[in-house]
Amino acid sequence: MARTKDRSKPPQSPPQEATSLNEATTGEQLDLLDVGPENSKEIVKQAKHYKTALSRRIEALQEEVTAKEKLKALIKEANLKPMDDGKIRVHVNGYTITVTPRDELIQVKEDEEQEE
Repeated sequence: MARTKDRSKPPQSPPQEATSLNEATTGEQLDLLDVGPENSKEIVKQAKHYKTALSRRIEALQEEVTAKEKLKALIKEANLKPMDDGKIRVHVNGYTITVTPRDELIQVKEDEEQEE
């Protein structure tokens, strides 16, 4: 009679060693306190500069959005007739303002910019 395997115990996988490679492949970040680049001071300085520039850009974007909404409201209040292409274009005091209503696009050009 043939001998069968003992199936009372589940099969065991071989034990894994805790290596840094194993830990790195699990998605955990290794401790990098002692592994800094030689130019870390310059990197931190540039990172701070970047964050400052980013915050200025975000503030400027918020200011731009507010100015755009006010300009659109003033153009709408003026009841200007759209041209055949659907755009509203007005030339006032050296500025040409073009509004594309469907795309919410506004272009403002000074006369000196148009000559260049």
